[in-house]
Amino acid sequence: MILLAPQLSADYKLGCDDPDYDQYMASRFAHFTSSSSRLYSQTLTQYKSSFENNTNPFRAISDLSRHLKYSAQFDPVDVVQTNIERLLAHGDELRVDQKVAVSIFDGFSDEDHAIAIARAWIAYRQGDTKTAFSEMLASIDGADSATLSSFGPDIYFIRHILRDGYTEPVLNYLKLSEQFWLGENPDNMRYIWRTMINNNCAVAFESFDAIKALELGIQVRDIFRPR
Repeated sequence: MILLAPQLSADYKLGCDDPDYDQYMASRFAHFTSSSSRLYSQTLTQYKSSFENNTNPFRAISDLSRHLKYSAQFDPVDVVQTNIERLLAHGDELRVDQKVAVSIFDGFSDEDHAIAIARAWIAYRQGDTKTAFSEMLASIDGADSATLSSFGPDIYFIRHILRDGYTEPVLNYLKLSEQFWLGENPDNMRYIWRTMINNNCAVAFESFDAIKALELGIQVRDIFRPR
């Protein structure tokens, strides 16, 4: 691994405490909130359509799982709890042979992940950080699905709690993700995020963080440069 020497002229003169970086991160969080709000409406519409049209039950489960992560951020707690109960009910309604087929494929890992993260949001919004972080870690402990392995776990919740100053649970979450989110890119991003967190930097949890780390003058290797 090649470590870059400390930059003599970083883009952000004061590093992670630079007001310009604060402004940049504020704009990113505003973008994430806007995007989540849009996806909330979009995923709700998709779920209602699949449910009301009595389409394949797998489709309804998948659509509600996707919606749940946004519902957990924006809906009243009782609505989020109702959506969790609906998702569990959809699973119970599947015929035995369908359950067996799903179990062989991914064991409902995506749905279990979505439910645990939603429960983490509920607990956190109610001020119960102990339960929130426990549910968050439970959501990926032993996770096993094609989707999670390919795209990684939910980052909306850890982005939120890191902004509130909770570093240890986030680092633990990233560590657990090593069990299933494998490959060079996941390893690179975990490396960047951990380094930024250890330098007390705000993190957006997106690939562009690798470039921002260099601009902040943090001693990290350029993960985009061929080794």
